[in-house]
Amino acid sequence: MLSQIIRFILLLLLIGSISFFTFAHDDTSMLLEDVNKDGTVNIQDLVLVAAALGQSSDWNAVQNPDVNRDGIINVLDLVRVSNSFGETEVNDNSTYHEIQDYIFDKSCASSACHAAPANAGNLNLTYDLSYQDLIGRVPQNPAAAAADMKLIDPGNPENSFLLTKLIDPTPEQGVRMPFNAGTLHTGKIEAIRTWIAAGAPEKEVLEGIGDLSVLRDPLEVFEPPTPPPSGEGYQLHLPPFKIEPGTEREIYYATQIVDENEQPVQEDIFVNGVEIYYPVGSHHFAIFHLTDAAVGRGLLDIGAVPGIGVDSNDTFRIFDLAHIGTFGIIGVERFLIAGSQTADTSFRFPEGVALRLPGNAIYDLNSHYINLLGTETMHGEVYVNIYTIPPEEVKYEAKVFLAHNYDIDVPPSTTRVTTADWYVKDELAQRGFPPNAHMHLISVSSHMHRHGELFEITQLSTGQLLHRSISYDTSHPSLFDPPLILDYNDGLRFQCTHSNYDMNVPLRFGLTSEDEMCIMQGYYYVSTEDPETASQ
Repeated sequence: MLSQIIRFILLLLLIGSISFFTFAHDDTSMLLEDVNKDGTVNIQDLVLVAAALGQSSDWNAVQNPDVNRDGIINVLDLVRVSNSFGETEVNDNSTYHEIQDYIFDKSCASSACHAAPANAGNLNLTYDLSYQDLIGRVPQNPAAAAADMKLIDPGNPENSFLLTKLIDPTPEQGVRMPFNAGTLHTGKIEAIRTWIAAGAPEKEVLEGIGDLSVLRDPLEVFEPPTPPPSGEGYQLHLPPFKIEPGTEREIYYATQIVDENEQPVQEDIFVNGVEIYYPVGSHHFAIFHLTDAAVGRGLLDIGAVPGIGVDSNDTFRIFDLAHIGTFGIIGVERFLIAGSQTADTSFRFPEGVALRLPGNAIYDLNSHYINLLGTETMHGEVYVNIYTIPPEEVKYEAKVFLAHNYDIDVPPSTTRVTTADWYVKDELAQRGFPPNAHMHLISVSSHMHRHGELFEITQLSTGQLLHRSISYDTSHPSLFDPPLILDYNDGLRFQCTHSNYDMNVPLRFGLTSEDEMCIMQGYYYVSTEDPETASQ
């Protein structure tokens, strides 16, 4: 089949029936297999790869046929494109779309206000409707209409009634918006002003507007989730702490799992599901179990800094290079339990599978918040719901695995790919499982810092792509239902792409946000039964 594809492509090239210069281009497409960036993987992409066979990858090219980013255009790239035929992606990263996502959708477009059925002020601010409802339209407010204002007057922020309503309307112009929800972050208001001043373009990405997702409104209240019912789990809470404007802060907070009487749970518990909730703006959150040895050597005292908590009674430990001992030795003094890079992560293990957590232990809640673009103080906060099952219902114990690739060295003005292999036999041997064991992979996820552009995880035996992330700060885990069964001789390959175009020193592995990481994490359970039987 592959040889037929190649012959067909070469024929197309020879007869000149396809011109490369007529291919459409859209920088917003995130499908690597969509080489010409027209939003669809099709024959045109195959032709581009075939024409470049044998060439080295050009990381700066608008169209890069090296779709697997291994440095060379070869038959593997052809296979990936052909296997992705028909896939489409429309990824609107325009400034208007960012305003829609992080302002209109969040604060305006509710069924009681500017969305159906209310459509207050005859204005619908939901996606696909907001632009046409705003641009050049006369407000329903009589005072604004008499003043010849428009809801949005492109190029004229001061004559745009939307902006006036967000800042300081007169009594004749009605109440300030959002209605009964406090004010918007000043950074959001300035983003709207900048957008209008630039002509309120629908598709353009404007300079000078930062990442609106990290801006939290001053009076925004983080509503805690409902805890698990009594007897079905527990809730952990990372109390609010401050992140000043123009800064970022990574903290640790030690806690215990307590019962309904606020007493530490003494017996081991078996976790079948986890929910993690926090406001926008966090780069990551993780839960660790600390060993008695770590606590005994005084780890909980390292980096303790007063005054950053909203409640002065809460004790936080700051992580920075001056307090590097706060982290401890992973796999020796601390063990990862769960983590998230999105504001509302939720997952459940398969029936009968649970992660054992020791009772009467110290658990470290680690959170990293970013307020670099903000002009007002943010409050970080996290809630974690842990769902449990009785010990007698546990058939398999879930295990956490964590793999680092420390071999990161990216010189200035360079993009490099870092690849590492992780082997099932090494993991299971370390855990004491026999060679006839089968790993049932439940999930995999990835972690990079801001110079990370692409993270991919593939199965070694098949080359199947299991996980892909193109966003360093909102990477979602890949879940397998049913679990993916890996035998003793199989493994995973994880590959990170980092670009270093804004630093004058090499980019290397490190713990700060200006260093880089290439970390794979996941869950699995092990059986020695026949896979066909075990999956029934």
